[in-house]
Parts: sequence; C-alpha cells; structure tokens
Amino acid sequence: MLSAIGLTPGTRECDLVDMVTQDGYAVSQPPRRSRVAVAPIVATLAITAGLILVRGVADQQIDHVASIVPLAQVRPPLAQDAVVGRLVAAPRAPVGSGGFELLATKPGSVAAYDPCRPLHLVVNHERAPSDADAILRDAISMVGPAAGLQIVVDGPTDELAQEVRPTMDRGRYGNRWSPALVAWTTPERVPTLDGNVAGVGGSVAMTDSRGQLHNVTGIVYLDGPALTEVSVRKGGHEMAVAIVAHELSHLLGLAHSETAGQLMNAENKGQTSLGDGDRRGLAALAAVPCNREF
Repeated sequence: MLSAIGLTPGTRECDLVDMVTQDGYAVSQPPRRSRVAVAPIVATLAITAGLILVRGVADQQIDHVASIVPLAQVRPPLAQDAVVGRLVAAPRAPVGSGGFELLATKPGSVAAYDPCRPLHLVVNHERAPSDADAILRDAISMVGPAAGLQIVVDGPTDELAQEVRPTMDRGRYGNRWSPALVAWTTPERVPTLDGNVAGVGGSVAMTDSRGQLHNVTGIVYLDGPALTEVSVRKGGHEMAVAIVAHELSHLLGLAHSETAGQLMNAENKGQTSLGDGDRRGLAALAAVPCNREF
C-alpha cells in the first residue's frame, strides 16, 4: 500500500490523503513490480499582470505530495552512474538562517536527490516555446549549483504529461527510476494548469532500509502557450527562467517560502533570482548522504 507523507506542520497523514482525493490527485497502488504509478504533485505557479504569483490549490495549499514506495515492492538496481562521493561541490549557505521551507521531512531525514549521482531529466516539447531549451538551460544553471547537484538533460522524450506517472517505465527508460519529466504542455492535458497557473512540480520519495527519505523521480509541467507569451515580452526570458527555476526548486524539495524577496515566496512579485533563503534551503537539500541502496 502506498501512503502519502504529510508536508504541512500538524497535518496528519490521513488528512493529506483526503485533500489529495478532493483535488483530484489520487495516489495509485502499484500494479506491478516493474511499474509503480504515483501522483507526486501539487505545486502551482501562476502569472498575473506580468508578475510571478505562486498559489496553492483550492482552499488548502498543497505544495507537494510525496508517495512512499516500500522497498519490498519495487527497487531497481543501484544506478551505474552512482558514485561514492559528491559530483558537485557542496554549496555554501549564505550567512543567516531561515527564509525557506522544505517539502518532505521526517525526523533525521529530508527528501532530496542523491548528490552522488546525476539527476536525469527528459523533456517533452509538445507545446514548447521556441526558446524552451535555453529557458530550461538557464534555470538549471541557476538552481543546480545552489543545490549541489549535477543536473543532466538526457534529451527529448515522447512521454506526455500525465497526472499519475510511473516511477519506473522499463519499456521507455530501462531498468531504472524514470528520469524526471519536464513537459511543456497545456491545461487541456493537465487540468491543474487551467486558469492563470503556469507550472506545477514535485517529486516522489522512497525510504531506504534505515528509514531515510530519497527523492527518486518527479515532474515539472509547464503551460507552454502561457510561457510562450511571457518569453516574448520585454524581460520575458528572465521571467520564464524564474518560473522554471521555481518549479525545478519544487522538484528538488523546496516548498513555498513566507519570506519576502525569495524566488520561492508564495506571492513572489517580480523576483527573478534566488534569494538568500532560497539558497539556504537548497544547501539544506544538498546536505544529504549518498544513496547506495537503489
């Protein structure tokens, strides 16, 4: 049985499952050992009057839903590109404290990606703007070093955006975790993008034998037509990069921040670069051990 991990202080596990059901994001049971379908989201980012505005879903903000997949049910072999040390130098957090929130934690553990292997992305260009690859490249350049991660774009994929996505898709990607999917899509395909919502993002976590959380795959879904309009405005490239960087930061494990001047602020108005709180949060996500089990 899959279970959802509570991400808001004081939120009980069963309450989160209820909220997910109400908002249409059902956590599926794994149909087979080789293919486990889960819904890893929700974090939404909207555009209003040319400014970035991040908002929650319905009346209860749910930044992310992380499904816990028991090791007994599914586990690919250790990735061939997993090594015993960091691939990128650990980032140095700015002086000070706070200014960020983490999406999924438990005592002694935070859900983050393994710093000792590349984070692989694949891209579906179904409704991508003409400069989509440059936007994604610049967003990765912004958040990757700050998170101490080597983020690699494997290339295009024919996998379309879907609300429930398999954590493993052997027919498409082989015997490994599905790479994180960046999909330039539409509200017709992903109803969460309806209205003025520009993006959603999140990840799926597993627990290892010690009970430590590890993100294994995830999604960033972007409203291609809306971001096409944004990118052609004056300063539009920087705005589009900020939107994608915000969603990539959700993918990596940051929630919305209540601190002004942060890219992850829930009411960000015009912030196009990482704030000190964002950098502290990404540094906290980087301070996790290598995963040598799967």
